[in-house]
Amino acid sequence: MTPLSRRGIAAVVGVAIGVILAVTPSAMAADPTPVPAPLVDMGDDTASPSASPSASPTSSPTSSLPSSPSENSPPSDSTLSPDSDVLGGSQLGKRGAVADLSAGAATLPQVKARTWLLADATTGEVLAAKNPHKTRRPASTLKTLTALTLLPQLEPDATWIGTARAQNTYGSKAGIRIGREYTIDELFAGLLLPSGNDAAIALAQAHSTVSATVAEMNQVARDLQAYNTTAKNPSGLDAKGQFSTAYDLALIGRAAIARDDFLTYAGAKRAEFPNPRNPKKNGKERKPITIYNQNDLVMENYRGAIGVKTGYTSQAGRTFIGAAQRGNTTLIVSLMGIREPSDEAARKLLNWGFKNRGQIVPIGELVAPLSAMEPTVAEETVVP
Repeated sequence: MTPLSRRGIAAVVGVAIGVILAVTPSAMAADPTPVPAPLVDMGDDTASPSASPSASPTSSPTSSLPSSPSENSPPSDSTLSPDSDVLGGSQLGKRGAVADLSAGAATLPQVKARTWLLADATTGEVLAAKNPHKTRRPASTLKTLTALTLLPQLEPDATWIGTARAQNTYGSKAGIRIGREYTIDELFAGLLLPSGNDAAIALAQAHSTVSATVAEMNQVARDLQAYNTTAKNPSGLDAKGQFSTAYDLALIGRAAIARDDFLTYAGAKRAEFPNPRNPKKNGKERKPITIYNQNDLVMENYRGAIGVKTGYTSQAGRTFIGAAQRGNTTLIVSLMGIREPSDEAARKLLNWGFKNRGQIVPIGELVAPLSAMEPTVAEETVVP
């Protein structure tokens, strides 16, 4: 497989966004959500301010799209038999943890997670995996797809005014207040550091509407060939029919870390977020509050850590996408249904990957976006 540089992947994702626009308008404590969490369906907006001018699931690699799950529980295990046609390679259809140690790589570490995948983000080679095509709820790792969809379309200096819908959304919040002005830059920080569900709504409304943004998120997922991912809201809060897989999260995460703007947010330890005064009390403007990254790989200085996103809801449990770069090697790991601290599970796999990279025989690949496979105009032109 031809290796893709970060710049090359970013170019591919940029093409994907262009195609879509032509079609449609600490880890254990990450995203703490009260139990039980309600299912959240995001309908269209009753009011959707825009940024100011300054401002049945399948593992098949076929191009046909699977129908979206609509029940409250995940679909039955879609892991296929080893001889089935599995996206990314037949070995990714095997049950349980899979790795090829024939070249001398050490035994896989014990990781307490229902599903996971470890890959080389540069080459796309899958180094090891466990049930990577099994559908589960993604929780706030879905915000990676939200960011990937909206970063190319919103100007960082553009402004947006807080709405009741954003302020009153459920779960973890950055601290948005009705009537307060925010920059898009501040909202992306609020989305990716403290995992603000209010920031997810805000960015969707700043772009267009929540429902239109979700539709575009699903278009981006399809272009990435993340066929088992269905977004129902931009926050990742549990919703009917909202599922993903470890394989899909790795595809999404790989595309996200190819963007320098995404890395700026995902790799930051802290940021300042506006802390508006209460207009009813006519108090003085308060100093900004400091928001912190929920990713302990970043916060605890794991060597080479560059992101990506934490997640937790009562139905999803802990979910996680992590990435680290050492020298010319960038590894990405995605985990779902984690039953130990998320960063510890990720560290085990990343440590194994970096230590054994030269002796690991790949068991599959992260496929390229569909838009990267489309022939260019020049290629289609027949020269007489």
